[in-house]
Parts: sequence; structure tokens; C-alpha cells
Amino acid sequence: LLAQLDAATPAGVVISSSTSGYPMTDMQTEAADPGRLLVGHPFNPPYLIPLVEVVGGEKTDPAAVTWASRFFEVAGKSVITMDRELPGFIANRLQEALWREALHMVANGEATVKEIDDSITEGPGLRWAFMGPCLTFALAGGEGGMGHMLDHFGPSLKSPWTRLEAPELDATLRSAMVEGCDEAADGRTIAQLVAQRDQGVIDVLRATGRLPQQANGDTK
Repeated sequence: LLAQLDAATPAGVVISSSTSGYPMTDMQTEAADPGRLLVGHPFNPPYLIPLVEVVGGEKTDPAAVTWASRFFEVAGKSVITMDRELPGFIANRLQEALWREALHMVANGEATVKEIDDSITEGPGLRWAFMGPCLTFALAGGEGGMGHMLDHFGPSLKSPWTRLEAPELDATLRSAMVEGCDEAADGRTIAQLVAQRDQGVIDVLRATGRLPQQANGDTK
């Protein structure tokens, strides 16, 4: 199909696939001009969810990736331009890990579907709505941030809390996580991040009707 689109489309037009998992490298093999083929993966419902993951294949022209990312940004999307492709991209791989663990728990009679869904909507999902898992975990380290969190809780990666094998928490991975959280914090202190997290949870709970709305004039 992509080869047919490539043949029927004027030169220079970027062609974006909404595939949810296939790498573009595997799909651009039959196209005469594979340099303009790339992935622009949205999330359902795309008219509400802002995320689009953009990534090219081995034969994709970097200029096409730059153009596509800008196109989606102008369209109002929140764009992640991936440095390298991998099956499932970023968000779907994270969703899949959670989904597989949920299926294991149901299959083994360890939890019901409702318990699993409630554990997310009433728990970490409230935080994930505005602060991702990495920065959320960094706050568990207090003023020591991600570094202290990894040093303190890192050994628990070897505990049987998941059926997925944990990566080795070596110095390289530790540094990458600490530096990544510092970058994500963007100058905000731990106290500022905690305040943002708490206000975000309050806002989400109010928006979903689980906390009363603010009274007139109440800014807290």
C-alpha cells in the first residue's frame, strides 16, 4: 500500500503511516522513494489525545521527519520525535507492559478486571495525567530526587513485583535516569514539583467529579 501511495503521489510529499507498532524500515522496502515515508503514530481518539510519535525508517530522509514533526505541531499536537525506531514506539510499549501484567493477574486469579482498572484510575493514573512515571518516581526520592530513589529502591527491581525481567541497574542506567529527570524538571525544585503534582491530582479529581468544585473566589 505504501509503495502504491508513493507511486501515485507527487515527489516531495511526505507520506506518514499511523501504524501502531510496525517499524517503517520494514514497510518502506517496496517504495521507489522511501525517503519520504515515516511514522506519525496518533492515539485514539486522535481529535482529543494530543500525542503523536514521529519516527523514520532506515531509508527515511531526516528532512522529512523534521517536516512531519512541524506539521503535527502546527496542527496542535504534542509531538515526540524519536531518535531511533523500535517496534511499538514508546507509549504502546509502556501500555503493552501494563496490559500484559494485567492479563497475567486475571489469568492467575490474582485480581479482577475492575480491581485492575480501579488501581490505575484511583491511583497512579491520576499522577500520570500530568507527570510521567519517571518524574513521579523521582519525587519518591525526596530532595535526593531520582538518584536517591534508585539507590534506595533499586534493589526492589529484583523483587517479584512484575513478570517482566528488570534491566541491570548499572551506573550508566542510573546516570541516564538522574540526568533525564533533571532535564524533565526544567529547573523546578522538588518542592515545586510536589506542589504541581498535588494540584494536578486535585484538578483531575475535581474535573472527574470525585472532589467538589471550587467555591466562588476560592483559588486553593
